[in-house]
Amino acid sequence: MEGGHVGLGGLGSQLRDTGPQRPLSVAQDTPPRLIPPDCIIVDADKFKFVVDPYEEAQGTEMLTPVFVTREILERFRDTFTALWVGHLGNKHLPSQAEWEQLLGSCGGFFFYGMESFLSHILVESLAAMNLQECQMMVLLDLTRSYKSMRRQAERSENKSVAQLCLEDPIETAVLLSLAGVRSILANQWPTLLRDNALRASVLWENLLALGKPIGRAARVLQKMGAGDVSSHDESAWTSRDKPPYLWPQLGDSAWLPVTLNSVLYGLPHLAVG
Repeated sequence: MEGGHVGLGGLGSQLRDTGPQRPLSVAQDTPPRLIPPDCIIVDADKFKFVVDPYEEAQGTEMLTPVFVTREILERFRDTFTALWVGHLGNKHLPSQAEWEQLLGSCGGFFFYGMESFLSHILVESLAAMNLQECQMMVLLDLTRSYKSMRRQAERSENKSVAQLCLEDPIETAVLLSLAGVRSILANQWPTLLRDNALRASVLWENLLALGKPIGRAARVLQKMGAGDVSSHDESAWTSRDKPPYLWPQLGDSAWLPVTLNSVLYGLPHLAVG
């Protein structure tokens, strides 16, 4: 799989059904996939994504958004992600029209990249969109590099303070909610590539492999702690699948900025099915 516009094809589509309980081929010690009966189901076939479209991440390749997302797409290819479509890396930079087409035609949307989500799309365009079909949005943003900071500085030169404030996390969640998105999971302050890689791994493990609603998946992120991950009643860690480089060696207090960064706005009982 290369960067650019990505459609994973239909290799896994023959194994899929339209009901809320999808079979998943995982290790025998993984908990069964049971979606609570009161959940609103978001069709896994209707997810779109944009991942680091300028490919500005710098550092260890295994922690970059493109690498982490490629691993997630491949891991769940036969069960959930075969029909996901989007832009992975900088082979093709999506235009504003392509951003609007992706956001307006999806059931769920995943952005994973540098700086704020709204540093990539015009606020005016977003405010005018009808996103009622986009039920769930996951924003793993607010990491920085020299490349991204330079781009951000250049694009901010002609913007007022009020315009830039609209790109802040709470204001972004308000705009998306007003446009019709039911659930928005988003970072609240700047973070590290390593921490976003961990969030992505844990989040999609819980949403896809275990069928947890997004509220419970967000709670798993918030309960991460040094040395006691396996002791939580949220048994959906399958930490054997997490490479050691994703687990920061931090004290309990140092974990708080990592664990409390991602906040859910909107409905907690949406699940991917």
